[in-house]
Amino acid sequence: MKRIIITLAALFACVALSAQSKGEMYIAASLGASFGTENVESYDGSYTTNTSNPLSTSFSFMGEFGYFIADNFRLALAIGVPYSSSPTTKSGSTWLHRNAIGVQINPNIAYYVRLADNFYYTPEIGFSYELGSLKEDLTASTSMNLNYNGWDIYANILALEFRVSSKIAIGAGIGSVSYSNVKYTEKGAVEYIKDGQFRFNLNDASVHVRFYL
Repeated sequence: MKRIIITLAALFACVALSAQSKGEMYIAASLGASFGTENVESYDGSYTTNTSNPLSTSFSFMGEFGYFIADNFRLALAIGVPYSSSPTTKSGSTWLHRNAIGVQINPNIAYYVRLADNFYYTPEIGFSYELGSLKEDLTASTSMNLNYNGWDIYANILALEFRVSSKIAIGAGIGSVSYSNVKYTEKGAVEYIKDGQFRFNLNDASVHVRFYL
């Protein structure tokens, strides 16, 4: 009987440690990516033409520190390095691209909804500020170099996390809604261009590993 009580107590302690509880802290590393192709079918009344166009590709590596200010509710600050490559126009058989790399600071908040033992739905909203450099192809052999900085407000639509143990969790996210406002400045110039975009993405994905302290 004593052995059974001790075993049950140990199991209860493990479950309690695996909960997303107030005061918990973690450090995390995450990798995000977005890529794909766009298939277009055109019909002019006589012929049907199928074309395949590349979509924007992006990668980001982030380090994050998080703190649970209440049960199931956390705040976090992430710092990372994003990279993106976007096709602009086609020159002959070659696509011209706009390539950018920068540094990003990203405070965010999330709420943990328990779906099953140690398995959570974790919708997240956040704000990010990013600055960096951009290279835009003008022709197959010439390009223009720009600096950029801007901000982004986003919501991650589908985010999940599984608590492997009291110290380790793994998670993934797919899809996001965002609005961004970015300023581009040619190096050595005073004039700039602003670009505001609303996006609904289902082709981006991220994975993360969290180490609870």
